[in-house]
Amino acid sequence: MAAEQRVHTAHTRGELPAWAQWIAEFDSALPALVYPMVHPDGSETGQVKPAPGTVTSSEGRPLKYVSPGHDDGPPKLPVLRTVKSPEVVLIVEGVKQALAALSWAPETWSIYRIAGIWSWRVAGDGEDVPGTPTPHLTAVQGQNVVIVPDADAKSNVRVFDGAVALGEACRGYGAASVKFARLPGAGKDGLDDLLVRLADDDARRELLKSWVTTAKSRPADLNQRQRERLRAKVAAKDAQKAAKAAVSGDAFDGRVGIDLDGDPRQVSLHLLSTLVENRGGGSIFQLNRKLVRLRRGDDGALRADELDPSGLHRELLDVTCPFRMMKTGVQPMQLLGPTLGLVADHWNELPRLTGVTRSPVVRSDGTINTTDGYDAETGLYLDLSSDIRGIEVPEHPTDADVAAARTMIRDDLFAMDGAGGYDGWVFRDVADQTNAVAGMLTPLIRSQVTCVPLLLFDGIQPGVGKGGLLEMTHQVPFGTPASVQPAPRSDEEMDKRIVAQLSESSTSVCLDEVQDEDDTCRLKSASLRAALTSAIYRGRELAKTKMLNLPNMASWYALGNNVQIPADMARRVVPVRLDSDRPNLENRDSFRHDLVTWVPEHRTELLQACLVLVRAWYDRDQPIAPKSFGFASFGEWQRIVGGILHLAGFEGFLANVMEVREAADSEGVDNRECWAWAESLVPVGTRWGAGEVYAQGKADPDAPPPYGTSWKELDARKLSRYFGQHPRWYGDLRIRADGRMHGGAKAFVFERLPSGVSAVPTSSSASPPAPGPRQSGPRPAAGTAPGEVIELTDRSGVKQRVARAMPTMNGKTIAELGGDAS
Repeated sequence: MAAEQRVHTAHTRGELPAWAQWIAEFDSALPALVYPMVHPDGSETGQVKPAPGTVTSSEGRPLKYVSPGHDDGPPKLPVLRTVKSPEVVLIVEGVKQALAALSWAPETWSIYRIAGIWSWRVAGDGEDVPGTPTPHLTAVQGQNVVIVPDADAKSNVRVFDGAVALGEACRGYGAASVKFARLPGAGKDGLDDLLVRLADDDARRELLKSWVTTAKSRPADLNQRQRERLRAKVAAKDAQKAAKAAVSGDAFDGRVGIDLDGDPRQVSLHLLSTLVENRGGGSIFQLNRKLVRLRRGDDGALRADELDPSGLHRELLDVTCPFRMMKTGVQPMQLLGPTLGLVADHWNELPRLTGVTRSPVVRSDGTINTTDGYDAETGLYLDLSSDIRGIEVPEHPTDADVAAARTMIRDDLFAMDGAGGYDGWVFRDVADQTNAVAGMLTPLIRSQVTCVPLLLFDGIQPGVGKGGLLEMTHQVPFGTPASVQPAPRSDEEMDKRIVAQLSESSTSVCLDEVQDEDDTCRLKSASLRAALTSAIYRGRELAKTKMLNLPNMASWYALGNNVQIPADMARRVVPVRLDSDRPNLENRDSFRHDLVTWVPEHRTELLQACLVLVRAWYDRDQPIAPKSFGFASFGEWQRIVGGILHLAGFEGFLANVMEVREAADSEGVDNRECWAWAESLVPVGTRWGAGEVYAQGKADPDAPPPYGTSWKELDARKLSRYFGQHPRWYGDLRIRADGRMHGGAKAFVFERLPSGVSAVPTSSSASPPAPGPRQSGPRPAAGTAPGEVIELTDRSGVKQRVARAMPTMNGKTIAELGGDAS
């Protein structure tokens, strides 16, 4: 096809067209490709492609193609093929692209080409140069036109605008319709680049047809805002070129020159795009609808501070050089407040920051990021110490890897007191030891869960080591001492503390002294309860009335002695209890390791051990651990951390939670005592009325009343109502209504769980068992024998063993009667 169009190689000056023979003066310009062309009126034109980089314009600009000058008839709309009554008139951008279209287009198509997306105008090749459409466009009158720009019409606004302008010109010359083929390539891919990648000519013909038949009314789906942003980038580059051409040397010290004369919005967008390109995701981010900057404090930690106008000005001057063109030359300028405000108002263009962490980050697919910098998936910025950057974690940890990691964590870091004959941590139970490990794993998986509970280090007395235990738990994932602050006494102060911490994108919050000597617990705080169960904490900006929505990526820790956890906090707390009757605990010195020095020295190995456990769980398809209850609000945390610990062989995860909850449940404690006393008067199975219990209680000064009441304020009617409103299990007893007594008063009976059966759901997998086959024969009659226990499975798959309240029923089942038993 190229030969038919007289395309040839020129090796000598004489083989070049007369208008192109001047390029022979440049060294190595030959051989050159010559593309002869003809306009619709028969006039000759063409293009020549010299060896790349060998020919330059009078301004020193490299020329990829050389065309005839204005007087010699430069190519405006060369024709490749015309047919009578064409099915389609194809106008293709690019010399080679048009030849490719000619090779594989149907014979019923007329094909024209344009050397560049703006070259169809009589004056100039740029959209900023005034010009009129070439009169050769009369060829499209009454025809269905499809324009084929390069694939970068969706990313290069000059190509987009040039194609749109050509379409308008075609309509102006009477085209019946104008559409645009959208090429699927990237960058400057043309029609020829895409077609040549296919295996055979038939495939190329079909693909070319599909582009034409699916052509759209616009070159690309770019909205007004997107086009303006692309134009701002073009204007910025043009201004940069013009400014650099106007000055000698490196006038901007490597910064981007920005001409302040022009549309203020475009200027602000140019400033913004330069800031995003140079600092976005590095030091400048968006947080709480504001621009923030990461800066290192006096303690060496990175913090996110709001970028005020002065700070924004400095950041912009570090990457740009604002100027104006004066008669005397380029004059650098300051940025004024309105311009800074326009830039700051585009905070949403910056990457979103959710926190700064000193821990490696576990992503949703189980991969582990151990590289400093911004992690786009989680929104976290990793500020790792040099000893753990790039820490190696096996992709597929073996059983031996997991066992070694478990041993190091359990037996070296969190060793029980007396284990192996050494002093150690005085955990009350194995569950407390395992919960401490959970507190160390939590920061590593924090980005994968919405909320995490408060890990409470609760000492039976001062000196049991709760502060040291928090330090060790914090040191391994974060690499820094825990920043501990006394818990505030009021909820208002707690709110301020939370806002201050989350405003700095803190990834750990450590509260001390949560239990006062007067038995007042400082954990009784609505603000703290909200923070623990919220991915976004809403609080008032300090010293202002404006409300903030703060991302909560923190892990939460607390310290106290004999903490009396409020009932409304009990469901948000994971206890780590330290208790021992050993005298002089603070004087012990027979430890396996001096953890104060050993942990910093071996932090890399300890952290690697934690990550091995995490990676093993993800690598083995996230096996589900048995659980004794569903941790409301923290179910995903329970699933992930519980699964990791169970796979690693740690026992007792959260096994002490229900005990703590029961202790915090004042209603449950008082009513268990009252129910036990009342059952001693009217044993299980005996029908009774509230009146007789009330009479006994009023007469016995030691009789425990129900929660929140006294025998003086009760009467038989009120007590009956109370019993009827509290049908839950208290310990192993519950009260069930049982019709009426003689005289019309409500009757009650006590029920007791069989020995060994708990009202608390028992351990089960997280998914419900598959349904068994339907029984084909008769089923046992519904009902229960005295003391019978049944097993229920809730929607979450948690099993519960309880005494059946339904009385025994005799007779035939529905299935036996021939009905549908389903």
